[in-house]
Amino acid sequence: MKKRLIVLPILLSAMLFNTAIAENNVEKQSVKKSKGADAMSVFKRTSPMPLLMGVLVKSGDKLALTKEQNAVFTQWRVNNMASSLQIGNEILDAEKAINQASLEGKSNKEVEEILTAMLDKRHTLASNMLACRDMIIKTLDADQWKKLVTIYNKKSMKMMHAH
Repeated sequence: MKKRLIVLPILLSAMLFNTAIAENNVEKQSVKKSKGADAMSVFKRTSPMPLLMGVLVKSGDKLALTKEQNAVFTQWRVNNMASSLQIGNEILDAEKAINQASLEGKSNKEVEEILTAMLDKRHTLASNMLACRDMIIKTLDADQWKKLVTIYNKKSMKMMHAH
């Protein structure tokens, strides 16, 4: 219980930040749950973690990845992408359910139950993404990691200036 009391405010802050950013897009664009191309938008909207795998895949040539490294990253995506995407979509569904339950006048207890379940899923997704980051760090050499972070930061800056 103490763990949840410590983690809950942090996750709630991340959720509110991500939800505020995504709020304008929620009604304009629906997430297609079956398309891999939409995975990055789901992850951007549901997790505060940096999306390193997407940058790594698109920038593999700049990082001079070896065949072995590519194989590790491919296997990771095969083993983890679908389940993480499912969690992300469940988070988006829970956000809609919280909104709907609030508008329907459901009790605070009922809304908080949905919120708690959603926060647990956010924690699971962030933990999955931390594991991904650790795998990337262990698979890349120090120079490749530095390059990846540099590329990520440049892309993040471009995206911030585009909005």
